[in-house]
Amino acid sequence: MKEKKDKKEKKLKRVEIILSAAVDEDFMDGFKKKGIGAHFTKISGVTGAGFSNPKLGDSVWPQLNEMLLVYCDKEEAEKIVDLVEKVRDKYPMEGIACFVSKAKSR
Repeated sequence: MKEKKDKKEKKLKRVEIILSAAVDEDFMDGFKKKGIGAHFTKISGVTGAGFSNPKLGDSVWPQLNEMLLVYCDKEEAEKIVDLVEKVRDKYPMEGIACFVSKAKSR
């Protein structure tokens, strides 16, 4: 039989950001300046096609994307989304996708 947890389980959010490698530095600087995203996973050299120019790392579409995954609380997720919107405003022609979903730690 499982014991009941004494502590209330923390509600987590999963923030997934897919961005052009060209704006990666802006995100990392923004994380530091805002004190967010201290715990993240970064996947470099991501290829794909979204709503901007494809980033395929080949001779036709030579650019690449980065993917950032952050598991955090709701407040931090909101700050990350705010940063995404600011970077989108600064670089409207670069592809930046952001998805926020519920996450559960096991």
